[in-house]
Amino acid sequence: MNIKEAHVMDTAQVIEQLGADPENGLSGTDAADRLQKYGENRLQEHGGVSPWVILVNQFRNIIIVLLVAATLISLALGDYVEAAAIVVVILLNAAFGFITEHRAGRAMEALKEMVVATAKVVRNGRIMELNATQLVPGDVLLLEEGDRITADGRLFEAENLAVVEASLTGESLPVDKKTSTLHDASLALGDRVNMVFMGTMVVRGNGRAVVTATGNATEMGGISALLEDAGQEDTPLEKRLAVLGRSLAGISLGIAAFMALVGIALGRPVVEILETSIALAIAAVPEGLPAVATITLAIGMTRMARQNAIIRRLPAVETLGSTTIICTDKTGTLTENEMTLEEIWLGGRTVNVTGSGYRPEGGFNDGDHREEVRGDLELFLKAGALASNAAINKNETGQWDVVGDPTEGALVVAALKGGFDPEAGRHGEYKELKEIPFNSEEKRMAVYYRMPGGEQLLMAKGAPGVILANCTGMLQNGQILPLDDAAREMITTANDHMAERGLRVLALAYRSVQSTEEEAYHDLVLLGLAGIADPPRQEAGQAIAEAGGAGIRTIMITGDQPETAKAIGKRLGLPPGRTMHGAAMHAMSMAEFSDELAHTSIFARVNPEDKLDIVESLQKQGQVVAMTGDGVNDAPALKEADIGIAMGIEGTPVAREAADMVLTDDNFATIIKAVKEGRVIFDNIVKFIQYLFSCNLSEIIVIFMALLLGIPLPLVALQILWLNLVTDVFPALSLGWEPAERGIMSRPPRDSDRAILTNRFKLRILIQGVVLALGTLAAYIYVLNTTNDVVMARTVAFVTLAAVQLFHVFNVRGGGILRLDRTVFSNPVLWGAIVLVLALQALAVYQPLLNRVLQTVPLGAGELITVTVATLSTLLIIQLLNRFRFMSEPA
Repeated sequence: MNIKEAHVMDTAQVIEQLGADPENGLSGTDAADRLQKYGENRLQEHGGVSPWVILVNQFRNIIIVLLVAATLISLALGDYVEAAAIVVVILLNAAFGFITEHRAGRAMEALKEMVVATAKVVRNGRIMELNATQLVPGDVLLLEEGDRITADGRLFEAENLAVVEASLTGESLPVDKKTSTLHDASLALGDRVNMVFMGTMVVRGNGRAVVTATGNATEMGGISALLEDAGQEDTPLEKRLAVLGRSLAGISLGIAAFMALVGIALGRPVVEILETSIALAIAAVPEGLPAVATITLAIGMTRMARQNAIIRRLPAVETLGSTTIICTDKTGTLTENEMTLEEIWLGGRTVNVTGSGYRPEGGFNDGDHREEVRGDLELFLKAGALASNAAINKNETGQWDVVGDPTEGALVVAALKGGFDPEAGRHGEYKELKEIPFNSEEKRMAVYYRMPGGEQLLMAKGAPGVILANCTGMLQNGQILPLDDAAREMITTANDHMAERGLRVLALAYRSVQSTEEEAYHDLVLLGLAGIADPPRQEAGQAIAEAGGAGIRTIMITGDQPETAKAIGKRLGLPPGRTMHGAAMHAMSMAEFSDELAHTSIFARVNPEDKLDIVESLQKQGQVVAMTGDGVNDAPALKEADIGIAMGIEGTPVAREAADMVLTDDNFATIIKAVKEGRVIFDNIVKFIQYLFSCNLSEIIVIFMALLLGIPLPLVALQILWLNLVTDVFPALSLGWEPAERGIMSRPPRDSDRAILTNRFKLRILIQGVVLALGTLAAYIYVLNTTNDVVMARTVAFVTLAAVQLFHVFNVRGGGILRLDRTVFSNPVLWGAIVLVLALQALAVYQPLLNRVLQTVPLGAGELITVTVATLSTLLIIQLLNRFRFMSEPA
């Protein structure tokens, strides 16, 4: 049986319920039976997304459906060239989407790879090592320093045992483990000190535990289930484009039906009416929209990659621009996840330690001047390092890692900064004689050393209150002073001041001894206090401030203690707000919790399920939520959030696979750069929607007006398709390279429920479409009346509409105002598109094959002058209209 609340049960009760034997372990037969009953100790695998499903999804866009319908109608009418052209567009869009999204979520496989290892157990009275997948409930698990724990278990022996559970709870400090029974079933995982959990690491001591849960029944398995259940919500852009697509479907069908009725009422031939209706339906649908939207997002994806942000799901590129709240993990995201000695208190003075993390680079100062490493400071650093068992190594990627307890690692790094290498010292003249291991009950440890020159020293470290109680003197400027009440009060005040700022404080002491048999903890001389913390990332505070300026609220969610979280939040400049403990959150109703969300800026001591609840509650309030994290515990919330952001260097494979975006530099500030890029992308998408829709509307109006006036149609169906796929697409695509507008990070986030086609935006498109159409129609009627040549007049209308649409791009960029300054050339891709379209349009008019396909004729100088006058007049009129507020404000 798997036991979920073993932490509130006596060890004897747990052992009895599991049928375990703490001395001899399970028999081979019993273990085999349990393996058959409970299954292997592995996380359940779930099928990924099939490439065929990804491919089919590319055709579920409503615009694609409309284009398929237009293709079928064209084939039925025998317009094979037109049908082929539309099919090419459909296939190109599908290819773009398939290639960019062909990375299915592999979080379950990554999770499985992370935790499968070997385990030491007792079976048949013997200690053996076996594949962790063979563990079963009731097995006796042996734990030693450096072991990765491979199942959940209830401890029944724990000797100086400490476990790092950061990947599961988010807490960076090791958790001291005990065997005593707890009494609160709702305790957070980090407070269940008599339990060990799959996927965590032993950093000190040893112990034995009886396995209470394996596979999906473990806490890690619970995260696996949460990750699988977490839905993949549509992004705000996907929702907007879906609404837009449905609107286009109704518009195109309505236009086709209306045109058919008008044509029949005017007595036009049925075949002509059918062809005209198809042409208008084609004009109503911006065929280039899916491809342009996909390519523009891909452009943003490439830009973000250069800014150290890798996008795993294409539409998520834009979602960042809609973000209203960033929920961020503390450890490894806002902080370095590397314990660092930041401050030393020495006999009444403070020494600051520069440099952060495990990189042994930095120095010492008193705030104004550099501190020389000698005397009291030198002895303090040596004592801290020699009384620690941690080691610092440089891994194959060039990063510095700690082997052992991270807090001891901080002391070792500080000594290295001061020029003392404890590893080299132990191999040299510093000889360890004896160690009294750290005891979590007494909260202290000590070592005996023979120092260079033969003197024997006892060096101790531990909780300040415990060490101070064993001290009778204090080292100050090389002199040992008696520890009177005034000195004790001064030391206690210094300790409190450090703790209030979120530092973990250790006291260091020493005394000279004659032998290792002398009692360790009496008549000690206090060396000083060490203030250790997981420091905030240098750039995180500025990034939070920038986010606030952009109207984005930052919430810290952590498994760490509330006091530590509040201290880090204060150092980072987190906006004022309440701090909520996970236990308080559990006691609230959903309505109460929803109300508290608006006033809470820090959630501490939370479980993985709590993170998921926070994200979901914020989303129910209409917030667009970005969730950052790096641990296994973050993965479900990363997947559920509108955009999940994982750390690429320190992040676990699970977190990276569950996220939409991965930061390759683990830099919180990169998120703000990505937010800006997301806003730029949406602005550019709005620009090309305005451009495409106003251009397509102009085609509809041109044909509709000609139909009402009873004159020959100015455009044939293939000319409309040419305009939509050539003249419109390249300038629209070039808008994807538009730089950021001024003040883009000073405006609040967009309303995620707000449609792209607002009433103001529709009015702007309508007015611009009418102007474009009138300019084209004027040129067409003029040439038709002066030459009485329908083909020539159609060619003039075709070229004029192509020209006014091409240069209409200047009416949608830069707020709609054409400024004759360097901003005109800020997008070189646009100018390349203009040159390309002019060249293609020239081929359409002067190349014989295209003359036959598009039903055009070469134009002379007079016709070209007509085209030029119509184009410049149209551009000038729209520029004048754009000076009015309703035409220039953002959609």
